[in-house]
Amino acid sequence: MDSLYISEQAPSKPHIIVFAGAKSGVGKTSVVANVAAAMVLRGKRVCVVDVDTGLSNINTLLGLRPAYRLEQVLRGEKTITEILLKTGDDVGVVSAAQLMGGAPVSAEQIHRLTAALADLETQFDYFLIDTAAMHTETLLRFIELAQSTFLVVSGDPAALTDAFALLKSLNTRQYLGSLRVVVNQAVDYPAATDTYRRFAAVAEKCLKLKVEYGGFVIRDENLPKAVALQMSVVDLAVNSPGSRCLLALADNIIKHIGGETAGTGLVEYWQTLLSATPSRQVVGDDADAEPVSALNPADKVEMSISELSRRLLLAMKQQLLDQPALERFIGEFVESYCEQFGRFPNAFKPLFYRWLETENYAEPRLIELVATLEALHAMRYQRPMFSLEENAARLVAQLQGQREQHKNLVEQLCAAYRQTFHEEVFDAEQVLLERMQAEDFTEQRFEELLQKFRDGFQTRFKRPYQSQHELALASAVEALNVMGVDQQNLHDEMTMLMHGFQLLGSRREKLLTTLNALQNAGLPLAASAARDN
Repeated sequence: MDSLYISEQAPSKPHIIVFAGAKSGVGKTSVVANVAAAMVLRGKRVCVVDVDTGLSNINTLLGLRPAYRLEQVLRGEKTITEILLKTGDDVGVVSAAQLMGGAPVSAEQIHRLTAALADLETQFDYFLIDTAAMHTETLLRFIELAQSTFLVVSGDPAALTDAFALLKSLNTRQYLGSLRVVVNQAVDYPAATDTYRRFAAVAEKCLKLKVEYGGFVIRDENLPKAVALQMSVVDLAVNSPGSRCLLALADNIIKHIGGETAGTGLVEYWQTLLSATPSRQVVGDDADAEPVSALNPADKVEMSISELSRRLLLAMKQQLLDQPALERFIGEFVESYCEQFGRFPNAFKPLFYRWLETENYAEPRLIELVATLEALHAMRYQRPMFSLEENAARLVAQLQGQREQHKNLVEQLCAAYRQTFHEEVFDAEQVLLERMQAEDFTEQRFEELLQKFRDGFQTRFKRPYQSQHELALASAVEALNVMGVDQQNLHDEMTMLMHGFQLLGSRREKLLTTLNALQNAGLPLAASAARDN
């Protein structure tokens, strides 16, 4: 029932997702193998298509021994079922590393390949393309024809530099698909996000391109163990840190790619891919295939590189080759050289300088080239191409005689310093004291400066400036005034009190006089009244 439910919910066409690395050693193939296993664990049907023309170690990581490849299906020697391998996790694997050596040249081969890929489409929801870790024309075609690409990088400056070069080539081709960056072999989450931010910042600054964050895979001791056991890490230790990162990446793919975009299908993708490849002969049993060689029959003999070079140079001097065809040949030759030897020819550097000298580039184009070189230098060596002193000297040289711009530049630098370190560049007090020690600093200048300080104080605090002595004296005067008021109040109270005493004495005398008069009169109640009073 579960498989039936998944089949009913699957999109009409599977999703094609390309994984690119641009440099060996970033762990791209390991990410592909383990993400595929994680997606299967989430109930999705996933197939890895191995087009890595290098070691093709996806099979080693998954413990598989492929006996047949997709090119044998193309020749009619095997069926798609015979070349399709399955892991213990039910991840499908198809080896197609040599298929891009040439495109089908006959209708029968095209029909055969289309039928095989159409059959394969019905079995899976996602196809993960594991590409070669080399910046070649073939890799660029694999990426630009896919709707979704994951660029696997690491914190290694060389890996970031190569990834940026790949990104620049894709930007030149106006890649319209979704490109996300996965940071592999990260120490922790902050280190992964820091690597992504540095890479994205350079891409946005130099290419005006926003790169999405795809996720990260943390360093995990279970990963090398899984490789040694030829199994996925999610199967070996599903709760390990690396497994949790891979499961999160799988969930993001299912949610954002599987849930929000329509799949293109493997047939359409591969047909477009092969149609974009220069036509070359495919080894097979088809008699109607067009030959690769454009030489005369008499010339179809083995020649040395020196002889081929001599003939090519002779043809160029005699103008037997048109410029577009020659440019295509040079590009294909350099690409083949890189695929064969893993590096650019030694003559590339002087040719690069010659290219800059001969091309009449406009100023914006030259600025773009310089900015690209500075960005590559910063990513590779983790430091700017020019030191702070060198940059300052260059700025000062550019501002000779432009006083206002020079002043604005200094103000901007001071503002940036203040914002970063929350303090001023210069100690104003120390600068002022040092200035006062100069011989040309006069008393008159001091008085003027003091008056400016007083005016500034009044503007800031809304009152005239007073020194500590002046404040103490004003406070003493105010206290004396208060004491004088208190003294007067006390004197008034004493006067009122004395007046009360006088009134009381007067009443007492009157009362005694009355009592004495009553006593002398012989009244019977006189003594009692006297006592009561």
